[in-house]
Amino acid sequence: MIIETAEYNAKLIGLFIRWYWVEMPYRMIRKIYQYVLVLSRIYSFIFLLKTLFAPWKNQLYAYPSKGFDLKRIFEVWTSNSVSRLVGAFVRIFTIFLGLIITALVIIIGCIVSLIWVTYPVLFFVLIVNSFL
Repeated sequence: MIIETAEYNAKLIGLFIRWYWVEMPYRMIRKIYQYVLVLSRIYSFIFLLKTLFAPWKNQLYAYPSKGFDLKRIFEVWTSNSVSRLVGAFVRIFTIFLGLIITALVIIIGCIVSLIWVTYPVLFFVLIVNSFL
């Protein structure tokens, strides 16, 4: 009975070590990667870059179809240009915000993973130092 318990404990310790230092870091890295993928889909960086200078909410004014009214043509051109600049500003702000949030997720994920891996060693070092 004692031998079986010792073998079981050895297997259990081996399973714990494999889980703690192999499986969980792999799961953590995979979750960080999944969060980054979700953030890239939420912020859709490629779409924002493709439509960077598109008018904001597709608000465009039509140029006059009859006659040559220079004042009206300049008004429409100015309004369309302002709409495109507002769209570019909002999209650039969204891109930067998405990049900052993605970088924070990566940094926090790496810190948590590093703490996870080093915690047992740190725990034993603190216990040894407390007895000295």
